[in-house]
Amino acid sequence: MTHTFFTLQQNVYQASHEPITVEDVDELNVSSQALRRLINSAQGATVGVAATYRPDCTLSSLAFSTLTRALVIHFFAANKPNPQQQLQKKKKKKSQEHQPQVSRGRILIQDEILCNIGIKLYGYRIDRIAIGLFLELSLRINAGVDILSVSNSNRRSFQAIMDALGGMTLLQKANVKTLFSHKDGDVATKDVALQAWAACRAATLDDMTLRYAALSRIATDTMPDVHLNTLAKISRDAEVLDSMKPTKVVNHVKADFNYKKGDVNLECTRFSTRIMKSRYSDQVIQIETMVGDKRTMVTGRAERIDGKQAHININGKVHASSKVLTVTTFGKGDLTAAESFREDVVLKALQGTITLTKYPFFCSIWAPSLNISWPPQNASTTSFVYYPDGTLNPSQYVAVERIISQADRDRVLLIQGPPGTGKTTVIAASVNSMINTGPMERTVWLVAQSNVAVKNIAEKLDKVDFRDFKLLVSKDFHYDWHEHLYERLQHCFIRSDQFGGSVVEISRLLLDARVILCTLSTLSNPNIDTITRLVPVQTVIFDEASQIEVGDYVPLLKRFEPSLQKMVFIGDDKQHRMPVVIGNFISHHVYDQKLRTMHEITSKTACRFLDVKTGREEKAGHSWINQKEISMVIHLARLYEIQGKKFKILTPYDAQRTTIEEQLKSAKLLWEDKCFNVDSFQGNEEDHIIISLVRSQGVGFLKNARRTNVMLTRCKMSMIICTNRDFVTKGAAARTLVGKLAATMGLESWLDSRNIINGIFK
Repeated sequence: MTHTFFTLQQNVYQASHEPITVEDVDELNVSSQALRRLINSAQGATVGVAATYRPDCTLSSLAFSTLTRALVIHFFAANKPNPQQQLQKKKKKKSQEHQPQVSRGRILIQDEILCNIGIKLYGYRIDRIAIGLFLELSLRINAGVDILSVSNSNRRSFQAIMDALGGMTLLQKANVKTLFSHKDGDVATKDVALQAWAACRAATLDDMTLRYAALSRIATDTMPDVHLNTLAKISRDAEVLDSMKPTKVVNHVKADFNYKKGDVNLECTRFSTRIMKSRYSDQVIQIETMVGDKRTMVTGRAERIDGKQAHININGKVHASSKVLTVTTFGKGDLTAAESFREDVVLKALQGTITLTKYPFFCSIWAPSLNISWPPQNASTTSFVYYPDGTLNPSQYVAVERIISQADRDRVLLIQGPPGTGKTTVIAASVNSMINTGPMERTVWLVAQSNVAVKNIAEKLDKVDFRDFKLLVSKDFHYDWHEHLYERLQHCFIRSDQFGGSVVEISRLLLDARVILCTLSTLSNPNIDTITRLVPVQTVIFDEASQIEVGDYVPLLKRFEPSLQKMVFIGDDKQHRMPVVIGNFISHHVYDQKLRTMHEITSKTACRFLDVKTGREEKAGHSWINQKEISMVIHLARLYEIQGKKFKILTPYDAQRTTIEEQLKSAKLLWEDKCFNVDSFQGNEEDHIIISLVRSQGVGFLKNARRTNVMLTRCKMSMIICTNRDFVTKGAAARTLVGKLAATMGLESWLDSRNIINGIFK
């Protein structure tokens, strides 16, 4: 060990030994002497602990340390049997199968350290360690102290580590930063041992001992399986999703910029790749500029974001007359408010300060086998179906009855409906019924995953003349970026920078509205408290619920447990509005022939393929583009404009979407709200749809049948799919849903690129 972290007590650190490494937990049966020496060296029953993780978020090693000894244990993923071995195993009778041997090493680590009542473990994010031990090794923990919880800063921030280890007066900041800057999977054995040692050393400091004593311990050994299993799933799912976030983002900006007093002021041009401000992570923004033929590179951090304007404090200087070539953000961004809330709920549940299994709505989703005691309804008056602006078919009528019902059997309700079956009509009728015929104190929150989806609900309510609602919108999404989307909705609009007003100010904004529309993440906004006091979160209806990962409901269930009375999930995990030829195909390949399409368009020409023979996929950062397909899409867009057709362009890849939009704008064609990523267009429709598949070799997006189904079911009149014919008829995509559609439509459905270029198309 060569680093020094405590400027005081250096002699203690320098006396510590190199860690003993055990290559596998099961080797502990022959290394138990080393384990015993570690335990005997613990002063005051204090052991520091640190962990490393694989890219798939599973636990890869665990370090235990006292002030003088350290032990690092590696955990190797079990080898999965090959298909032949699996087949042979199935053929064996149960009596012939070998029972797995109990690992002596695992017994030792649990009995001697993890669940030894004479030892307290002090470490970083002990909640994550406890989850990993349970999921990977079926091990429990008895008394784990999450030392990061002593900090008032975000637990994922560097400041939290500094606070947990004793603060600036004791620490050499640069050395601490070096040790804890590793990414998962890149931590050396000596460094994870040193992390554990630092935790142990901090736990022996008088001031820190008192602060740690006030923290609740994590003890999974007394936690019921049903509770721990649920927390483990929620936590691990969140870790996996976080691990999939990009660590490099190419930010689209204008070439011109302003430079003043060490700040570079840039204008972003693409919302999804906009520069973001990071408070807790170590994100670095790299700016490449050129003046004449000379390129320069500077780095910095985002200091302030105002809509499209990003103010970057840089290290170094740039020439005022230079042009920006590239801007790239390196490193993951901060957790969102919802993600932080979710992580905090899991931590508190593991610490025992909250018991989620006492929450009826939590149990109804994650532990339905438990006895659920529902809270009483706030009103006894019942609602009846009321929808004067339209008619309901029998299935819609039943759905509305169940949604407005206050019976316990309907407290958690799932409404599934394929595209075009009237899910939004059901929502509108339900809201009408509850507000106009139910008790005056009943409130309804309409929630979706994205701002666009929420905006769509608002527009559809507006179309049926229901306007007694308020729409909550994030300033980051609205200001400078999507203001034009809300022109029709100014009467109901409340932006997030208005949330923190007084009760009087918020009351004036709400105007007694009892229906609120917002995204799920908005419900984690800390400034929303005044709104939820005036309009309690009682009945919550989730639209496009299939887009929401189940763990994302945790913050809502915890935060609004006192007022929550009913949850309704509306959506379709598969995704009919569409011409008969497309509807019949989707019914056969997705809905087991159970979907019937009633549509006036029956011709096969409603579904066409455009053969872009020379189109080739190209990598663009973490995304893909296909230049030849972009060219054909622009030709089609020009023809559709000339013909007066209403159309939208869809593509699975964001880089393709961005480039198409830029070229539409350059060609002086309609470009605003014309081109969408497939996922962001779920729940929407248009008369004519142009699709650019992009890929010509790898299957990519097309592997996901659910998302592909969304892409293919957006048109009301026609659809053209731009792709390479060989790729979807006999190449890698032949077995995908798009490949099967091409086979069903036949060769006569293929258009020649030359005809499109020459304008010969109707």
